[in-house]
Amino acid sequence: MKILSLAIAAAVALPLAITGTASAAPASGLIVGDISEGGPNPRNPNDAGATLVDDFSQVPGDNDPSFTLAGPENNIFGTIQHRDANRYKDAWEMEVTQATNITFSWLPHAGTEVSNGGNGFDGTFFNPLMDIVFSGTGSAFVGILNPGTYEFSVDATTAGTPRQFGHWQVNATVVPLPAGGILLLTALGGMALYRSRKKA
Repeated sequence: MKILSLAIAAAVALPLAITGTASAAPASGLIVGDISEGGPNPRNPNDAGATLVDDFSQVPGDNDPSFTLAGPENNIFGTIQHRDANRYKDAWEMEVTQATNITFSWLPHAGTEVSNGGNGFDGTFFNPLMDIVFSGTGSAFVGILNPGTYEFSVDATTAGTPRQFGHWQVNATVVPLPAGGILLLTALGGMALYRSRKKA
């Protein structure tokens, strides 16, 4: 009976976690697929289907959301506002286990250009590869991360324009292994299997 109860609870909880209709969960552990921070409203307009997690509004290094990417491609979506020099910085810690391409994209929230007198949305994406100073709408390839754990932050206060409101996205895609590398791994695996059988 206890096993049946646990199975029913899991069956109910799983769809809620996948669809993001439940309360936002901490961004921790293994992340498969897309995630979107759940604090700001409205959220990033491109995050359809993403799993909802806690707000990333943290000071870098101070209880940042922390997670490990899993799967060949992940997207992290966020929204940020600049109301003063001390708030509205998104920060997180992220581990990659394979060489990973990192691309950063940004766009103002609808109406931001008008409300800011044409100043739009700008700031800096701080990361371990190459800091990106952004403005308006755009996308930039940041570089390739080797396996490791790194800190990231999006800071809309660096440009000085008040009351900004925009959305950002980080695309993380595993670098494809060259054909030669696949053949080498296959050969090494075959040799290991041969040796284990020979010993047996």
